Amino acid sequence: MKMADVEHNRMEYRRIKRLSEFDLDYGNLHEEFKGLVELAAHVAGTEISLINLIDQHSQWSVSRHNLDVFQMDLEYSICQHTIQSDHLMEIPHLGRDERFSDRPFVKADDGFRYYLGIPLKVKTGENIGALCVMDYQEKSVSEEKKKLLRLIANEIVEKLENKLNMDELQEALEKATVQRNQLAHDVRGPIGGILGLATSTENVPLEEEEFMQYMQMIKASAAKLLELTDDILERQKVRQQENYFNLSGFKQHLDGLYELPARNKEIRLDIDINQKEDHQKFPRRKLLPIVGNLIANAIKFTPSQGTIGVDLDISGKDGKRALMITVSDNGKGIPKERLENIKKLAWFEDHGTDYEKGYGLGLQLVTEMVEDIHGTLHIDSEEGKGTSVRIVVPLKD
Repeated sequence: MKMADVEHNRMEYRRIKRLSEFDLDYGNLHEEFKGLVELAAHVAGTEISLINLIDQHSQWSVSRHNLDVFQMDLEYSICQHTIQSDHLMEIPHLGRDERFSDRPFVKADDGFRYYLGIPLKVKTGENIGALCVMDYQEKSVSEEKKKLLRLIANEIVEKLENKLNMDELQEALEKATVQRNQLAHDVRGPIGGILGLATSTENVPLEEEEFMQYMQMIKASAAKLLELTDDILERQKVRQQENYFNLSGFKQHLDGLYELPARNKEIRLDIDINQKEDHQKFPRRKLLPIVGNLIANAIKFTPSQGTIGVDLDISGKDGKRALMITVSDNGKGIPKERLENIKKLAWFEDHGTDYEKGYGLGLQLVTEMVEDIHGTLHIDSEEGKGTSVRIVVPLKD
C-alpha cells in the first residue's frame, strides 16, 4: 500500500473514531435537528435537505426533509466525497459528473440533478458528515445563500458538540451522584425514625398543648426532608432511563438501525435476548457503535441468503454481573494473519461479498472502544465459514 494511502487510512480511522466518540443514536436525532434541516432547504430553495453522518460502512441521514431515506451504503454516497475536504462541494448537474452519473438515483428520468454539500467539521478537525441540499432540477445557489448554509452547518456541529459535552458532563456527574445517592439513603433512615416517633407521640394524650404543637412541627419538617430525599432519588431514576438500556431496548435500537441494511442484501438478522434478565439496566455508553460496527462488518462480509446472529445476555452472581454480547455470521471469515494484526493498525484492503471496499477499520475501532469500557473481546473466525465475536462488559451493581 502506498504511503499516501496509508496516511489517508490513518486520517479516515481518526475520523470514524471521532464520530464513534459522539456515541449517537442515529435513529433518535431527526426531531432534534428537524428545524435546521428544513431551514437549509428553505435557504437553498431546494426540494430536499439532509444531515448525513458517515461511518466506515454507511451514510446515515439522521435528519431529512422531503426524502424518506435513513441508511445508504457508503459506495453510493455523494457526501463521502464532500467530507474529503473542508470546502463546500456544488454539482449543478449530477448527470454530467462522471463520478455520479451512473448512480440509480441520478440516471433515472426522475432522478436528482442538483447537489450542494457542506462538511460537518468538529472542533478536533475531523469531518464526521455533511449537510447537503438536493433538487430534481439543475440549478445554482448564490454566494450569500451559501454563507447562510455554512452557518446552518456550523449550528449543527455546535449542537452535536454540545450533546457530547453534556454526555461527558453527565458521566462525571453520575460518579458524584453515587455519593449523593448514598447520602440520600443514609438520611432517609434517621428522618423516617423521627417521623415515626413524632407520629407515635402525637397519639399519646398530653396536657401541654405547646408540646403537641412542637411535635407537629417536627413531623412537618421531617416529612419535607423525606420528600426532598425521595425527589433526589427520583431524578436519578429519570436520568438512568435516558442513559441506560435493558436488553429489549438495546435490541430495539439495533433492529431499527440494521434490519433494513441486512434485508436489502437479503441477509437474515436475528437478535435474541435473555428475557429472564430483561429487567436489568446497564449503561448504554458506546454500546451502539460497538455492536453496530460488528453488525455492519458482518453484513458487508456475509453473502446474500446468509445469516447474522446477535445474542444479548446478562450473567453473573455474587455482585459481579456482566453484559454478554455475541455477533456471529456465516460469511467469508477473516484470515489468521489479519486477525493477528487487528491491534497493530496494520490496514489491509479488502472487499465485501458485494465488492464493498474497506480497510479493516471496524474491528480495530471496536477493539479500542471495548477496552475503553473495560470489556474483553474474543474473535473466532475461519475463512469460508464465518466469524464470531464475543464481548464481555463488566457491570457495576
